[in-house]
Amino acid sequence: MLRQYVWRLLIVLLAVNVMIFIFLLIKKVAMKVVRNKKAGIRKTFEEDFLRFITKQDSELAIEPKSYLEKKVLQSLVLDYNSLISGTNQTLLLKNIGKNSVIDKVEGYLNSSNIWKKKTGTYLAGEYELSEMLPLLLKQLQTSDNELFFVTARSLIKLGNSLYLREILEKATAQTRMSKNNILSLIELVEGDIKEMLVDIMESGDIFLQVIALEESGKRQYRESVKWIEEMIGHPQKELRIAALKAAYRLGNIGDDEYLSYIMSLENDQEWEVRSFLAKYLRKVNSDESIKILTDFMSDKNWYVRHNAAESLIALKKRGHQALLELLDSDDLFARDAANAVLQKEALFE
Repeated sequence: MLRQYVWRLLIVLLAVNVMIFIFLLIKKVAMKVVRNKKAGIRKTFEEDFLRFITKQDSELAIEPKSYLEKKVLQSLVLDYNSLISGTNQTLLLKNIGKNSVIDKVEGYLNSSNIWKKKTGTYLAGEYELSEMLPLLLKQLQTSDNELFFVTARSLIKLGNSLYLREILEKATAQTRMSKNNILSLIELVEGDIKEMLVDIMESGDIFLQVIALEESGKRQYRESVKWIEEMIGHPQKELRIAALKAAYRLGNIGDDEYLSYIMSLENDQEWEVRSFLAKYLRKVNSDESIKILTDFMSDKNWYVRHNAAESLIALKKRGHQALLELLDSDDLFARDAANAVLQKEALFE
């Protein structure tokens, strides 16, 4: 009796295994057929798709009809996302169905695979999927710095300046981002952010003040002049450098008192400050500027000398004359720096 029971059990198990094997074999064959069909559709679509997104054709020649054709077009959209502009994006979303993209992106965002999560986060911003906002806001709590950056980028793409202050606070709480990464995010923000920069400048947070000062210069805010004057004498060199970077963006505003503040950094102990001053002075074609740059040609730091030489060349006739005179200098550093920049200019004339 027991033997019969065991045999029956073995036969059942064997039958189940055979059925599983047959199922997997059929599935494998079916998936291969689907993959081959997708590859064929992709081969048919890809050339017209690329012509459209590179604007060689003004209209999309592809009209996906079947579910499989839409899936192939969807994969093309996701694969070539970085090359697709806003107007083309809208048309392509219409063809593949926005809901299918939302489902795909949501699947990526909820994935345990960090790379899929990052991809979905990036696409949520690129395709302006506001439906993903709750997930993205929750994702600001991530401990992964790269995911945090991509999340912040997408939130700005979706909400412009709406979430910027929250992002900045989280970014600086544990130094989650570099200064350059934060500046690259702020550059995505459209419109006036002057009030927020004013708040930051009054906050006393040096890291954020550096960012706000540089950004105010980029945006040509008039308030930058006051902040530059205030920060020129700050004990933190990062703020003095930020002030010079902002001043460089503003250029020569024709204010002698303001210029005197900036030129007071001529004898700054930090070479980085002197090098940025040397760069800024290419915007000021004056006797004082030429004198400072000529003195910088003998600076102990090579980068200060390099920037001074480049600035003298940029000042055309007067700067050129100063460089020629330096060829007879007793200072070896000054002679070499002047000779190098003059030779470089001669090569490209």
